[in-house]
Amino acid sequence: MAMGTSKTSDLQVVVFDVAGQQFGLEIASISEIIRLDKITPVPRAPAYVEGVIHIRGAVIPAVNIHALFNMPAGERGENNRVVIVETGTHKFGLIVDAVHEVKKMAPDMVKPAPPALSVDQQYLKGIILDGENLVIYIEPRKLLSEQDMQVLQELEESS
Repeated sequence: MAMGTSKTSDLQVVVFDVAGQQFGLEIASISEIIRLDKITPVPRAPAYVEGVIHIRGAVIPAVNIHALFNMPAGERGENNRVVIVETGTHKFGLIVDAVHEVKKMAPDMVKPAPPALSVDQQYLKGIILDGENLVIYIEPRKLLSEQDMQVLQELEESS
């Protein structure tokens, strides 16, 4: 049994780039990663919602992570991707600058976020120390408030 526990304790984290900073999401919360294609704007949507995208018959809200995190957005290019996140009851796309890799990491690589950082940022699961790189590890279920998730659900249903 001890051999099986080390396998299940490893994290598989998708590492992506937003405005030069690396972020990570546990792979279990991601259904797919697609190229950034046509986004249909939705009138009166929150500022962080760029619009909706159509994937295999489903309409999914596209969240501009730059706007959500109040980070500068650069020019869009070949490397931009949409990370489709599923939180159980909600599904949405995160528009990111680039997806780097899926990394297998030991849980002890995740350090708690400093208290000064995590006060208003419930989505912050911790900071991953990956050699010289720091990866901000985020919890997708807390990325948006419940009220924001409800808005995304309404956008999905009305489109």
